[in-house]
Amino acid sequence: MRRPLSRVFILSSLALAAACAGTPVGEGPEARAMASAADDLQPSMAAAFERAKASIDTIAALPDDRRTFENTLDAVDATIATLFREVRFTGFMKDVHPDPAVRAEGNEVDAALSNWFNELMLNEGLYNAVRAYADTEPALEGERARLLSEFLRDFRRAGMELDEAQRARVGELDRQLVEVGQEFQENIAGDETLVALTADELAGVPADVLASYARSSDLYLVDMAYPSVLPIFQRCTVPETRHKVSLAFSRRGGEANVRVIERMIALRHERAQLLGYPTTAHYETEVRMAKDPETVMAFYAELTPKLRRKSIEDVAEYTAAKREDTGDPEAVLNPWDRSFYHDYLMRTHYAVDQREVQQYFPIEAVLGGIFDLTQEIFGLRFVEVTELAAERGRPLWHPDVRLFDVFDSASAEKLGEFYIDLYPRPGKYSHAAQFPLTLRKVHPDGTVELPVVALVCNFTKPTADAPSLLTHGEVETFFHEFGHCMHSILSDVDLAWFAGTQVARDFVEAPSQMLENWIWNADVLNRFARHHETGEPLPAELLEGLIAAKNLGSGYSNEYQLYLGQMDMAFHMDPDGDVDTAAVAHEVYARSCLLPWVEGSLGYASFGHLNGYQAGYYGYLWSLVYAQDMFTPFADGDLLDPELGQRYRHTVLARGGTVDAIDLVREFLGREPNSDAFLEHLGLGE
Repeated sequence: MRRPLSRVFILSSLALAAACAGTPVGEGPEARAMASAADDLQPSMAAAFERAKASIDTIAALPDDRRTFENTLDAVDATIATLFREVRFTGFMKDVHPDPAVRAEGNEVDAALSNWFNELMLNEGLYNAVRAYADTEPALEGERARLLSEFLRDFRRAGMELDEAQRARVGELDRQLVEVGQEFQENIAGDETLVALTADELAGVPADVLASYARSSDLYLVDMAYPSVLPIFQRCTVPETRHKVSLAFSRRGGEANVRVIERMIALRHERAQLLGYPTTAHYETEVRMAKDPETVMAFYAELTPKLRRKSIEDVAEYTAAKREDTGDPEAVLNPWDRSFYHDYLMRTHYAVDQREVQQYFPIEAVLGGIFDLTQEIFGLRFVEVTELAAERGRPLWHPDVRLFDVFDSASAEKLGEFYIDLYPRPGKYSHAAQFPLTLRKVHPDGTVELPVVALVCNFTKPTADAPSLLTHGEVETFFHEFGHCMHSILSDVDLAWFAGTQVARDFVEAPSQMLENWIWNADVLNRFARHHETGEPLPAELLEGLIAAKNLGSGYSNEYQLYLGQMDMAFHMDPDGDVDTAAVAHEVYARSCLLPWVEGSLGYASFGHLNGYQAGYYGYLWSLVYAQDMFTPFADGDLLDPELGQRYRHTVLARGGTVDAIDLVREFLGREPNSDAFLEHLGLGE
């Protein structure tokens, strides 16, 4: 998952793995640098915003007859890139820093950055400057012409063509949306729910998982982090426990977030209507591949019956498994049973025990595997940074964090940097995501700002006795996020506005989804999957079963994705903007999913995509069409073909948002894209 800030930028394997392990960081000078940086946040951030304001004021004040691309549009782009570099790292601390005070400071900076971008597009002096330059009808080409077009478009979409009172109201709505968006995320990240359970209530949960839970006398205290709850959903033999924990998990954010969501929806609707759009969905889709919400709903309408047929088969298979397991021929499948019987079927029908599979995916081997793969097909070299990261102005925020430099293997040119922060802790962002920290930018003086990103995950943390072992699903998640990382790092554009993942929202997931395909290939897995104790490769029968079970439950799971996407669209297509979210969520669920709604659940209260991906969650399935089609040349040839990898790198990844996504796909494929590979991927092929 990519975390946006705003439209602009809110914005041998085991040997390699061992080499990449490096030395622990976060102690001594590094920790002192972190503390020092925290002390200096406010004055340094204020100075950065002042410099950015002065730069924009200077650009706006230039005489119109002296305007050039360099001193107007390029200067604005440079100001954006510089401010982003100077303050984004601090804003990002709200999602990852262990100190609540630093997270609070990061929240303030992140809000200030969001507000700055919103106010930039409502800056009348800057608008007049860009408009005056456009009136000269400059002979621009490529990304320069695109930048002028998008600046004018986004000024209009920000409200610059409204009267003064309306513009002021749009600005106020933008500020309120930043505030409620942060409240929404804080309610999720700050959730401290603990479910107290006895050993008997946790029957079936592996011993190492039980050992990881906090204790209170004879009770285990289960928090809502993914590594804590997933083993219960998959292995606990007590259905009442699965129900209790799944209900608690669904209520993260709680009723408070229901109110926040309804407030966000109303504010967005008022803003869209002020700007001349019928609904938020019309506003948001205008600048995406879909272009309008009707196209999105037509996409869903075409996919729904195909998924329903597979979902019916899936639920029947899960139900049969429950009846087989319980000996009750009348047993009915409940929502909290699905993960349990998915795991049951994997073990009993496909001979795949996910706990056994994990033994072959220690985190260092997975890192080595993905590093080997991407270095080979994209022509790269990764080097872990072992000197103090603080010397680069970005200290490591926790001892678990690691930093890597990326180089082109042929030219030795440095391309960028990425952090990895892999394990959960209190107050940390609870999902998996890539966060851009610096954007590629070729400045007017010729200096190049290189991209820097952070990959944040929440895998089981290693202990003194056991390494971090990933499920195959977690390996897929890491490959997905690393796909975002490559999209950012391999950007080769001049303008920060188009750097990396700054592409159409309904295409941004495609490069990351595409990279997931490699972990379903036996030859690729055999390159790095090794038992963490014996070094033995993944047994052939286990590997074959894993690949054979790829589409187990795919109809049901993707039908649930349809529910989330259609709920998101329904929230933002309401003509009045006064949405009873509970009623809408129930209604959409009833027509989208086969299993009954769980009474008391509030899953949408922690549906983080409602803040940032509004009217955009459809993009996950939409972009998958293009991801799978772009994978076909690899699937039809050699997955490790460096020539093909380089062509993909330079045709699609390197160009960021400088070209329409559909044109990038056409150029790479040499034909019109189609949905054949997508349907086959979901197990829906004819």
